[in-house]
Amino acid sequence: MSELSFVTFCVEYYAEHTNQPSEKVYELFKKEKVLDMLRDDYDDLHGMSMEYMMQLIDWYLGEKKTDSHALIKATLIPEIVRMISEKYNISEEEAMDEFYASGTAEALSDSETGLYGQSALFIFGLFCEEKAE
Repeated sequence: MSELSFVTFCVEYYAEHTNQPSEKVYELFKKEKVLDMLRDDYDDLHGMSMEYMMQLIDWYLGEKKTDSHALIKATLIPEIVRMISEKYNISEEEAMDEFYASGTAEALSDSETGLYGQSALFIFGLFCEEKAE
């Protein structure tokens, strides 16, 4: 999916998600810099589910329709575990054990940190830094 297609898809899907006209959502995205965020983080976001994207945009706009970020974390963690497995040449089960035993996982579980709003690649980087220490 091209960056343009992705951004347009997010605008249209968010319009449906919030029951607003597309043009109103587009202007909101422009004003609140959601368009910039979608473009800047395109490589990390374009493969995410639309349910995740809607929660991310809600969070980004400060609307927080839900206090639970379980879906977002459930989307991020498998990708992080896969990257750990590949980088350290260990099984996914071992990678999951290492991740969940880390301070990075603890910080991700704490909604106050806002870490759930970061990309899997960013969180993976934090994990690698922690492991190097």
